[in-house]
Amino acid sequence: MEKINFRHLPLILIAMMIAVASLQAEEKGANFQFTKVDLSLLDQADVMDRKLERDGMVYHDEAMETYVNQVGRAMLPTGAAPERVMWQFRVVRDPMANAFALPNGSIYVTTGLVAKLENEDQLAGVLAHEMTHVTDRHAYLAFRDYRKKAAIANIAATVASVAPGGSSWGNLIIFAGSIMPALMMSSITGYSRELEREADMYAYNKMVEGNYDPNELVNTFRLLEATEEANVGKIYYNDHPKLDDRISYMTTMISSKPAVVVPPDVLAARKMKYLSLTEQVDREDIHQAILSNHPRTALARAQKLLEFHPNSAENLCAEGDAYRALGPWTAKPTEKELTRHEEKKEENLKLKLTEDEEERKLLSNDQGEATWRENQQSSEEAYKKALAVDPSNAKTYLGLGQLYDKVNRNKEALTAYQKYLELAPDAFDRQRVQGRIEVLQRIAN
Repeated sequence: MEKINFRHLPLILIAMMIAVASLQAEEKGANFQFTKVDLSLLDQADVMDRKLERDGMVYHDEAMETYVNQVGRAMLPTGAAPERVMWQFRVVRDPMANAFALPNGSIYVTTGLVAKLENEDQLAGVLAHEMTHVTDRHAYLAFRDYRKKAAIANIAATVASVAPGGSSWGNLIIFAGSIMPALMMSSITGYSRELEREADMYAYNKMVEGNYDPNELVNTFRLLEATEEANVGKIYYNDHPKLDDRISYMTTMISSKPAVVVPPDVLAARKMKYLSLTEQVDREDIHQAILSNHPRTALARAQKLLEFHPNSAENLCAEGDAYRALGPWTAKPTEKELTRHEEKKEENLKLKLTEDEEERKLLSNDQGEATWRENQQSSEEAYKKALAVDPSNAKTYLGLGQLYDKVNRNKEALTAYQKYLELAPDAFDRQRVQGRIEVLQRIAN
């Protein structure tokens, strides 16, 4: 799949990303009456479904698709689906932890969210939350409200929150903005607190009904508060003020209700099933995070995988890839990065630094160079552990080759690349790797 360049957003797309401040709960559920405007929005939702599929953003794995649909359908409200709703639950490639529902009943969770969550109970809570946006017609109400107000405001703030630093982090948001009418973006970036709280209440009740632990809703919010990056945009699922509010009211509500006791063995079995079925999704998310220049997220995902399955050659290889991609960056954001993110972002925009230029800037000081040496060592160690587990793992040789190539260990890079093509003769990148082998052979001679 050709990589999409999201660096420069035209003003029209920026305007399309403005969120609704508040909505009037004028028509919900069975009382909802469709207008021509609503039907237009419904058409756009169908277009987005098709485009996500056609452009390769939907993650397909039969076992995972079956699992997400089973969990999702267990959370559905009783009775027939609302008018013009056809429920489906899908995973979409994006390393930003998020979930959203389209008004036609398509509910998506990102690979980033799947990788961030720890168990089935948390997934069930997220899917149940998103259903309320469909059943209570939130997207339609948002679009009607937008058309009435026709407000184009806070553009700079929106750009800062959606595409921080001009990176491709949050690919899905910008992808959707290129085809969706303005306030459909609320489906992805979040609605008003009132409507999000309503969705949380439904999730709580449905989890209790389905014998899921509602405390995992709070645990989900806490997981989402923790960020691996200094430049994460603010959407409802990772906007800290909103998450703090959600933790507060959900904790209060749970404590005021009769305790829900799920047997520990049931919880453990569901967690094991979740981690087993999502392991491959997590590896895909590591790949996506590296492509979007967020190696810290990739490393966090890899380390989570290794906690679950420490002797997996693929997981060790993923850790090696993440450390290699880190370059001169530390494994976690420094306090200076976190506190000076806005200033740093403005500086980079003004200087128009590319990712390579920013990396060279870090390597120009002793600390950056020392960090890169540490990451090189950690990457090489992870790759060698992977080969000790499975000497025939082709991807590990590719990663080693790329690491050695990057630090000018040409003979070792050449050997690793050759081993990769020997083990994977039909590799999709064979021509590119073969070209690099020929360059290294000329250097050696």
